[in-house]
Amino acid sequence: MYAFGHWPMRDRYDRFNRMNRREMRARRIFYFKDDDFRSDWQRLNPRQFGLRSFRYLKHIGAIVGEFPEDMWAEYFETNFRGMLYSEPDIQIKIGEPHIGQVLQASNGVPWGVERIDAHRAWPITMGKGVKVAVIDTGIAYDHPGLARNYRGGVNILSPLFSPYDYNGHGTHVAGTVAARKNSTGVVGVAPRAHLYAVKAFNRKGSANLSDLLTAINWCIDNRMDVINMSFGMDKMSESLRRAIQKARSSGIVMVAAAGNQGSHRKLDFPARYPETIAVTATDKNNQLASFSNTGQEVRLAAPGDKITSCWNNGATRELSGTSMAVPHVTGTVALMMSLNPQLTPDDIDAIMTRTCTPIQRVSSGRLGLVNAFNSVQMLSG
Repeated sequence: MYAFGHWPMRDRYDRFNRMNRREMRARRIFYFKDDDFRSDWQRLNPRQFGLRSFRYLKHIGAIVGEFPEDMWAEYFETNFRGMLYSEPDIQIKIGEPHIGQVLQASNGVPWGVERIDAHRAWPITMGKGVKVAVIDTGIAYDHPGLARNYRGGVNILSPLFSPYDYNGHGTHVAGTVAARKNSTGVVGVAPRAHLYAVKAFNRKGSANLSDLLTAINWCIDNRMDVINMSFGMDKMSESLRRAIQKARSSGIVMVAAAGNQGSHRKLDFPARYPETIAVTATDKNNQLASFSNTGQEVRLAAPGDKITSCWNNGATRELSGTSMAVPHVTGTVALMMSLNPQLTPDDIDAIMTRTCTPIQRVSSGRLGLVNAFNSVQMLSG
């Protein structure tokens, strides 16, 4: 193994220049023991080792780098003695919803918002000013139900472009969180909360793990209060776990989808992490939806079957999935935090669990339907 800058290593790099490296490149995520590596990183020239691009995620303490596959280890092991571990970048999908019909308008309060008694909490609070980040496919911020509550965001995939939604999933989620009553008839759980689009998923609903880490890093940097995570994966990721822990220690409440595989024993990640609030879905009969995952980590349920919310082109649409259940809980968190911004994630989790409406027993124990009014009343009374 050669030190940085020795000619044998440079010869090796020159050979890579003569090859088609496109198929041989791999993006990896690196973690270190402390921040000392930052001065070394500035001193050394990683491009001589074939690095094409990198990101430094300061709040998470990670570097995302794209190297030729057989050179990244030698570069970091040679120059950074404090490396803890690295992890390959993987692809993640949003929780695939069951798609219903596009509607031009809806009448009254959506059934899910009404079922959790959010409308009864509005005389007390509408979630004004609470910063809700929706990590998703973006938000169609020109939708009449969302325009007044939209406060900006970031496009992780293309930072020079706006985080506009060309899929619809993120817009639907955002509508359930905080749509204002409008001509389409949609209203969200917390209709005065502030919405931030954190676009990490492309129009096909796919994201790289590194993009999710960057999204969480952005949320910490911009002091979000709540993060809506209507996505999941079945594989454990140390990188994602570390990012979730960092966000939690920063006081951010994270609400995550249990998953749509119909499993009664395990949840998707990140809902399986104890630092998140895991949410599964119910139908109009207050029964667990057939597609919903459950497990020991989930104690809260919310409406997720045939949920009407905002859609692209100013329309509304019905979707079903645990992705649709999550924003009902996220909106409830916003209602609570507007009354008491000092609430910790532990406080909020405990209050919602204590005030939920028991609906059924499952193999993992008792499952409760979130009740926004009960949670708000406990704080205001």
